[in-house]
Amino acid sequence: MLRWLRSGWKEALILIEPETVVRWHRAGFKLYWTWLSRHQVYSGRKCISVQLRELIFRKVAKNPAWGRERIHGELAMLGLDVFERTALRWMRKSAEES
Repeated sequence: MLRWLRSGWKEALILIEPETVVRWHRAGFKLYWTWLSRHQVYSGRKCISVQLRELIFRKVAKNPAWGRERIHGELAMLGLDVFERTALRWMRKSAEES
């Protein structure tokens, strides 16, 4: 199509060297990844506060027969958003400290 629109299209292609195209391509990727990494997405576990850890330690100390489901349920009834696995992890750490 370009050949029909302009008769001297081959001369226009000679003006741009392959190294220039590669440089533009690398600069474009650099801009893209810079733009993409400007938004920091934090992944992984959400940190829980020291007070919440101490509450789990107290619950485990006062109620040694309770499992992770019961501790998680008690924390949920208090309106605290903690995963069952997180409660289990801190229960194990409280057992190690004792």
